[in-house]
Amino acid sequence: MRKNAFDQPLDALCLKRLAKQCRRTQEQVYRRFVDAAWTLALRLTGCEAAAWDAVHDGFVRAFRQAGQLRDGSAFGFWLRRIIVNQAMDVHRMRGRESAEAPPESSCSAPDPAWLDLESELARLDPADRMVLWLHDAEGMTHEEIASLAGMTVSWSKTRLSRTRARVRDALNREILDKETTLELRTVGNET
Repeated sequence: MRKNAFDQPLDALCLKRLAKQCRRTQEQVYRRFVDAAWTLALRLTGCEAAAWDAVHDGFVRAFRQAGQLRDGSAFGFWLRRIIVNQAMDVHRMRGRESAEAPPESSCSAPDPAWLDLESELARLDPADRMVLWLHDAEGMTHEEIASLAGMTVSWSKTRLSRTRARVRDALNREILDKETTLELRTVGNET
């Protein structure tokens, strides 16, 4: 399992200061975890604006509820869970808004001509993207993902398997399309 910022514990004093809403401690904790939170939120939402909304709302919620946490070693997992939930909430809210209004340019779908892993991840259903990212990039177990999503372990395993297959097929199709285009250009230049 890969280590990341979410794996860093907070000491008891830091946790106590967070519980008392110490602004300086909040800033230190924010700086320590924001990159990991941003990366996670971006991967889950596929949209920079939505990711920033999720990160902002997640830290606000974490700082308000810090007094409920008793163990500093669990802070990273707890924060990750909050960020995942906020990312899902933001995505749901934006989904409702997009039904009423055209999407923002910062959240538009990537150009299909430049399909790569990043753009394929952006095209995934949010639940599929969440399972794939949390398992393969964040190193979470199916049990943790299922608990986070309020689903079963078999749901997580099935989503992961199907999502990996979809991404692999899409990337393979894109590679074949590029090779075919290259071959056609080569043949066209020979005449």
